[in-house]
Order: sequence, then C-alpha cells, then structure tokens
Amino acid sequence: MSDDGRNGTVGWIFNPWFDMLFLANLLWPVVYFLALMGDGFDGHAGIRFWQIYFVTTPHRWITILIVFLDRDRLGQRPFLFTGLALLAIVACVTTRFTTGTLTCLLAIDYIWNAWHFAAQHHGIYRWYGRISGPATGVWSGIEKFLLRLFLLYVIGRVAGGTWSLPTLDAWLKCVDWFVCLIPVTLLAVDLTKPVTGRFGRILYLSSLSLLYLSLLWAVHVNRPRDALALTTAAALFHATEYLAVVSSTVQQRRQKLGSDLGWLYWFASRWGLTLLIWICALGVGGWFIEQQWLEEWLMLNLILAFLHYAYDGVIWRRSKSTS
Repeated sequence: MSDDGRNGTVGWIFNPWFDMLFLANLLWPVVYFLALMGDGFDGHAGIRFWQIYFVTTPHRWITILIVFLDRDRLGQRPFLFTGLALLAIVACVTTRFTTGTLTCLLAIDYIWNAWHFAAQHHGIYRWYGRISGPATGVWSGIEKFLLRLFLLYVIGRVAGGTWSLPTLDAWLKCVDWFVCLIPVTLLAVDLTKPVTGRFGRILYLSSLSLLYLSLLWAVHVNRPRDALALTTAAALFHATEYLAVVSSTVQQRRQKLGSDLGWLYWFASRWGLTLLIWICALGVGGWFIEQQWLEEWLMLNLILAFLHYAYDGVIWRRSKSTS
C-alpha cells in the first residue's frame, strides 16, 4: 500500500469524497434516523433488511471469493486456507449436532466479531496514520490499545444492555464516563499536530467516535430502540468500509499481478458488475433460503463468518508486510 494515498491526494487513503462516503461513512446519521422511522420497536425493520441481506452478508462472503479465486494468494498458503476452511466446517457441524443448538456458535461469533470490528477500524485509523505522519514509540502501542478498548467496551455494553443486574449496571454506568474520555483523548492528540495532511484521519476518527459514543449513550440511558438503530448504522459502517477496501485492493492486485491472479483477474476486470451481481445474488438468495431452511442457512453463515474473521487476520497482515 502506498503511503501517499492511492490517488496522490495527501492525507486521504483514496480521495476525499470516496473516503468521506465509504470509509468515514459520514452518512451514518441518515441511516440512524431512517432506522428510527416507523412505529414501535421494530420500526427499523426495513433498514435492517437491506443491511443484513445486501451489505453485511455479501461483505462476509466476499472474503471467500478474494481468497480462493486468487491463484497467487492461494498458492502461497494453500494448506493454511484450506485447513482453516475444513476446521470451520468440522467445528461448526460437530457443535451443532452434539449440542443440538447454535447458541455456543452464536456466542463465539459475537465475541470474535467484536474483535474483528475493533481490529478493522483500528487498521483503517492506522492506515491514515501511515500516510499522514505515523505515531511513533510508546504512543503507537497506547493508541492501538485505547481505540480497540473503546470499541470493544461499547460492543460489550450493547450485549449486556438487557441484563437484569442492577448493581453491575450501576457500576458500568460509572465506567461509561471514563470510557468516553478515550476517543476524546485520541482526537485531542491528533489535533495537537498540524492538520495539513491529517484531515482524513481526524474526520475518520471523529465519525467513528461519534457513532460509538452515541451507541454507548443509548445503552447508558436505556434506550433500546436507539441502540438497535445505531447498531444497524455501525454494521453498515463496518461492512461498507470493508467492501471499499477490498474493491481497491483487488484492483491494485490486478494491476500488479495481471493474469497471475487466475480467475480473480477476470472478475477484477469486471469488478463493478461482479460486485453488483454478488450483492444481489446473496441478498435475494439468502432471504429466500432463510425462509425455507432457517437453521441450515444460519449455520452456513456462521461458517462463512468464522472464515471471514480468520482469513482477514491472515491476508491483511500479510498485505501490510508485502505492500
């Protein structure tokens, strides 16, 4: 990855408009307000339908596409990628048929997904740092720890928002105020440095922090409807960001490796159409299959989710070292 930004625009990963729309996701408040429209707790259902079937599911499943259709990447670590796939399938199927439920797998998915969210958002924030003046020394590690801690804490608070434990809830409400200081501190440190070339990083951190602070507020004041709407916005934020980075990375690899990509080269040359068909096929197909075989479709999605998390931990770490 180039440290000067993909399109030569200083301080931006791609370009200002693309970054603002698909990385900083500045339209997330619109999603939040649309999700609140309608009557009752389920007034958000329309937005969540599009979010789950046409954004979140395709963004998880696309990782399989960019791994197994990339001849160069798969050829470097064939046993690792196929081994992880077999492990996920065997572990999920075995757990399902020995326990009779998916509860354990869903709990693992929530915890792993929380870590995945935190790692991805910190990765984008660090990427901005590399192109605008990276943090050095001890602060680099502190910055990583603080941002991930903040995101993980908020996601954890959402999971525990329905607990009937008054003493624990009262204690956590005190902790909430200290956790709020984390993004404020990170932003304050960024603002102490020259803004030139760092506006993309500051804007990204501001948008991300405002979303998760709003989510923490909704849990803190016990507003589940707002929390659910904000959770939808956070899921769209994460998935849109991922699809944007994947799309750019695929094009970069196409230009660098050409036909050595194998089948991915053919799809990358028609990426806009490929992505559109992929999203529509998974959205429509997923909805239809779920109506007929709910539990089977849920287990298949859990397998793909675990592979999404595991493969991301491999390919993005490797791309950093080879970029």
